[in-house]
Amino acid sequence: MAYLNDGRPPLGMERVQRAPNLIRSQVAAYLREAISDGRLLPGQQLVEREICEETTASRASVREALRELEANGLVVSEPGRGSTVARLSETEACRCYEIRAALEGVAAWRFAQYASDEDLERLGQVVDGMADLTETPAALLRAKNTFYDVLFEGAGNAELARLLDQLHLRVNMARAASLAAPGRPAESLAELRGIVEAARRRDPQETSRRCVQHVLNAAKTAIGPEAASTICAPMLWAHAPTDSSAPAAAGSGFDHE
Repeated sequence: MAYLNDGRPPLGMERVQRAPNLIRSQVAAYLREAISDGRLLPGQQLVEREICEETTASRASVREALRELEANGLVVSEPGRGSTVARLSETEACRCYEIRAALEGVAAWRFAQYASDEDLERLGQVVDGMADLTETPAALLRAKNTFYDVLFEGAGNAELARLLDQLHLRVNMARAASLAAPGRPAESLAELRGIVEAARRRDPQETSRRCVQHVLNAAKTAIGPEAASTICAPMLWAHAPTDSSAPAAAGSGFDHE
């Protein structure tokens, strides 16, 4: 069978169920998951024939699935070149991180307030399990997806979770680059542990601040400090102390711990 990944093993997508109204959605879901966990990389070609062979879906269904993903900003289709996994421009990445920081700050605040003790335990267990994954960025990215699943569920706001789920699919392209940077996986793990510690204290402001800072630190690694300095993080400024330790100029989006 021809491979989607230039000689690497197949993506592990399942054969679709045969209900016609489900086929397009299933193919779109399989591709979305492969993009989310890094099996399909930005700029990678999506060959309809190969997807058809792996999923047993018709070419018409595959094309419909690709159009759905294109509408969500995950796939780019160009005449004569076919479809590829979308790449985020620097500006697009900045804006995605900006929105992500704001929404995740709200989710973290709500989690500290409303999460059950079981949710807190689950979040801690997910982070503890990441300790053995710092040398494997792809596995760490999947574990971080689980971390956010627990965080959003414990936050108790389904609409917030829906918005962040779609945003994470876009920003995962940059998140993968961030976690591949030397030293960043260990830093990321320490930041997530800090988020869990603040949530266990039921301190919504500190949980939110640490979550926003985690996003901004990831942005610095993924797109560079200069580009990340354009990110606006008003929730972080609202939490900053009113003394000389506060950031000097609004708009940089970073505090200095």
